[in-house]
Amino acid sequence: MKRMLFSTAALALLAGTAMGQNPVLTAAETGGSHKMAGGNAIPQGICWYNGDLDFRNGFTSERNTAVSDSWTFDDVDFPGGDVSGFVGNFIVNPGTTFGACDIVVYSGMSEGNFGTQMAAVNDVTDYTFTLTGNNAFGRDEYRLEANLGGSAFNLPAGSYHVGIRMVGTGAGQAFAVVTSGLNAVGTPPGNNGRTFLQSNYFGYPNPTDWQNLVGPGTWDVSYGLVCGGGGGYTADITGTCPGQVTLSWGGADPNRQQGIVFARNTGNFVIPNGPCQGTQLGLGTSGLQLYNVIGTGNGGGSVNANAGSGACRGFVQLIQTHSCAVSNVAQVP
Repeated sequence: MKRMLFSTAALALLAGTAMGQNPVLTAAETGGSHKMAGGNAIPQGICWYNGDLDFRNGFTSERNTAVSDSWTFDDVDFPGGDVSGFVGNFIVNPGTTFGACDIVVYSGMSEGNFGTQMAAVNDVTDYTFTLTGNNAFGRDEYRLEANLGGSAFNLPAGSYHVGIRMVGTGAGQAFAVVTSGLNAVGTPPGNNGRTFLQSNYFGYPNPTDWQNLVGPGTWDVSYGLVCGGGGGYTADITGTCPGQVTLSWGGADPNRQQGIVFARNTGNFVIPNGPCQGTQLGLGTSGLQLYNVIGTGNGGGSVNANAGSGACRGFVQLIQTHSCAVSNVAQVP
């Protein structure tokens, strides 16, 4: 018996209005002081860091502040492996407080298109948010350092867009600082300008190049990834379709339950209700269904299935029903 965790009923997409808030820091503040206290120390284990602030601007990347939702994405050429944490430098309006932070990773993002969601972890509370000593446009800069713990994930080598945002408590704003690559680690080093905004609040439901808002330039933001030490929640499918295929997983919490979710396309479906309400999958709505719920075993394992022609080249993602952690998206052969 298949058990549905959520309904796939269509939801209305409501675009918010700006209500006097600003997507860019320079629009929020025309003057203000600048203070450079020195380079920020890079956390141990970091494999990509886009660089320190350069005092040019800051881009909205936040939710549940005075801004309901916004992402700023920047690109990384990732060497492959586990992502166990992330960092980001933010300039914060006075009086803004936070309770968590989010991260999401996409493959193939372009103007107007998300591409394929590879990983997403919301409401990370194991983090520090500390003053760097730098000040720009009359506002203090803070360094975010977050630990993913059991929500660490694995990414194969490739090019991705990473989004990092602060989760507020209903007021203020947070701006990811713009960088030109000072003290960068890995590639690209904060100087190629492939940066996107997505925000229903500001009227951009699909990714748009930041150059469309602020003009030509190498507008990159100060994000970083911490690699190794994770284990990651991973899914992989091997075999022949139509025919017998094997779904394997690793990095799951042991002795728990996980759902196998299937769709014919990738996308950004957000679970609208049930125990994992609000969790974003990397799957689209075509043929979307919860195929089965199975145990995680000791955290890794595999199951065999006979795949019909309708499943071939489709996509599968795993979701743990207790924590709502999701795996990468795996494609049926």
